[in-house]
Amino acid sequence: MSGGNRMVMGRIDFLSPMVLIKGARRNPSPIFMVLGLLLSNCSSTEQSSREETPNPVHTIGSIEPDSGFEGSDVTITGAHFGADTGNIGVRFNGTPATEISFASEKQISTKVPKGATTGPVRVTVRSVAVESSFDFKVLETPKAPTLSEISPTEGLVGTILTITGDNFGREASRILIKFNGIEAREITQITPTEIKVVVPNGASSGPISVLKMGTEAIMGANFRVMTPENFKIAFLGDSHIGEAADAVLQLIKQEGTHAVVHPGDLNYAEVPKDFEDNIDGILGPDFPYFYGVGNHDDTVWNGAQGYQSYLEARFRRLGLPWKGQLGVLSSFSFQGIFFVTSAPDEFGIGTKQAGEHIANELKGSNAIWNISLWHKNQHLMQIGGKRDEAGWDVYEASRRGGAIVATAHEHSYCRTFEMADFQTQIISSTETTVQLQRDNPSTEQMDEGRSFAFVSGLGGKSIRDAEDGLENNPWWADVYHSGNGAQYGALFGEFNYNGDVTLARFYFKDIDGVVRDVFFVRSHN
Repeated sequence: MSGGNRMVMGRIDFLSPMVLIKGARRNPSPIFMVLGLLLSNCSSTEQSSREETPNPVHTIGSIEPDSGFEGSDVTITGAHFGADTGNIGVRFNGTPATEISFASEKQISTKVPKGATTGPVRVTVRSVAVESSFDFKVLETPKAPTLSEISPTEGLVGTILTITGDNFGREASRILIKFNGIEAREITQITPTEIKVVVPNGASSGPISVLKMGTEAIMGANFRVMTPENFKIAFLGDSHIGEAADAVLQLIKQEGTHAVVHPGDLNYAEVPKDFEDNIDGILGPDFPYFYGVGNHDDTVWNGAQGYQSYLEARFRRLGLPWKGQLGVLSSFSFQGIFFVTSAPDEFGIGTKQAGEHIANELKGSNAIWNISLWHKNQHLMQIGGKRDEAGWDVYEASRRGGAIVATAHEHSYCRTFEMADFQTQIISSTETTVQLQRDNPSTEQMDEGRSFAFVSGLGGKSIRDAEDGLENNPWWADVYHSGNGAQYGALFGEFNYNGDVTLARFYFKDIDGVVRDVFFVRSHN
């Protein structure tokens, strides 16, 4: 511009959305008003555009599994679901799922709702619905099996049992059968109304249960697992590796023994592998040799090369299940006989804890024969120099449960008469036949529990004399020690004696062939 026609512009003030010219009047001109409105509208439009941008639409990629029953767990995988389950809805072919337990950007966990049918799955996120391009198959809920009869009602391990009922199906892989909680491993035949199953090793007397795809039926009548006729168990403790101990093992083999129970002090050299190798060499690696921890075993009991690891390996070779810590606080069944192991005064286990363990395990046993074993003694329950170590709870819990008490620790042999109370040494009978009987807890004024206890500690380490005149106590039915010519040997028990399932014959025999003690036991369990 030139001369007097030149226009001088004032500075621009941005303090207001309207543009003002310095020195001009405060009433803006129409052109600036329009400009201000345009700028304001552009700003509002950009902000609104940012706020109203929609969330990415979610997608369904897969559903795992792609089929299931009502109540089955289902995982929906996709994208943009969000983590707020309150914003998510799922429908199975139109039927709403009532439970969404988890949600994230990529996954939703839910359950097939009751009444669902086969069809697509719809996922709604913040009112936006997306449907799967494939169907989820809803399977027919399996009918629960029903049981009507078992045949036979008793038998040995290995017996083929026939279970009659309904809704079994035809696939053995979908059926699980348990004998008093012990799983059967072999189903030989299955139809919708009949199952043939082999009584498994380790089975114990009790109810039969059939489980099918989350349903279960329990037979009202119990199946009784029988002990083979004249089934022989040798009881010994305090052995070693050497000539005397080997002679005892050879005696056990010569007597046709079917199993060994060894309540502790296995090898005073405390080398578990040597002990196991010696047993395997004489009796065989698959021989049922059951033992518990003794005071000369505890330092090498645990660990990869400890006694317990070898004992567990033997049980696995036998295909024999167990409960608890083997040889310490444990229980198992073998050939219809129930064994409960405790370890009072070992690993910090007190007599009360051990006694409660015995009581609880025996309470759940339906076996005719129950054997309770541990290592240490009470002073009056042996004839040597042992002090009170085990406590009375273990003796009394075993007696009330109608279980035979098998111990070792003292290097001699002694056996009580039938006892009505171990702690106060009450003798209930001095007859040749000992009666085993459980206490009935409903008769509070009576204690019907009857049993006997023995120490069989002549396994091969040493032979000791009686002390303090303990051998003369009236509750001893027999004692055998260095003072009256004792020799190494073992106590043998023959269960189901000559076909009488409630009778057992016991005898103590030494390596010179001398039969020191003979008596019978009748079980009322």
